[in-house]
Amino acid sequence: MSYKIAIFDTQNDAIRAIQALEQAGFVKTDLTVIAKNREDTRRIENETDVDADELQDLTDTRLAADQHGLDDPRVVVPIAASPGLTMTGPFTGGMAYPGNSFVAAAAFLDDDDSMDSALHDLGVPGGDVEACREAIARGGIIVAAETGSDASNGGPDMTRGGEAEALFRSTGATRIL
Repeated sequence: MSYKIAIFDTQNDAIRAIQALEQAGFVKTDLTVIAKNREDTRRIENETDVDADELQDLTDTRLAADQHGLDDPRVVVPIAASPGLTMTGPFTGGMAYPGNSFVAAAAFLDDDDSMDSALHDLGVPGGDVEACREAIARGGIIVAAETGSDASNGGPDMTRGGEAEALFRSTGATRIL
């Protein structure tokens, strides 16, 4: 799968982008949102009905797995299914688990740096991981849209990824990956 990823500086821009993506036919399970903490995601979830992942919860999940010596991604499921985490969306292999928001808890077991692992799983190229991590640290919001397999013929990008990119641009993304 391919993903088009955008960095937004404000909740308003991220919300507008999510609403525009949904109006264009993207569904809730096509979208992943990552922000710094619960305060940053609460409004997004309330206004869009799309689950938003808090970096702090995801990091806590990784730390809990490390503390319990868990290195099998299938074992992290009970830890990640705690209040505040929903295990649905494009990164769960089509499986749904109860909770509130989840990117890919298994991704955090691949590498010591849980944020880098999550961003790599989103399809962020290695050179862009630091920019995404810094954006989240300063309060930015990451919105990723699953675009399937995009192939362009060199002309105007009429693919689903091209559509997502155009919507991200029109709603104030500060950077698109």
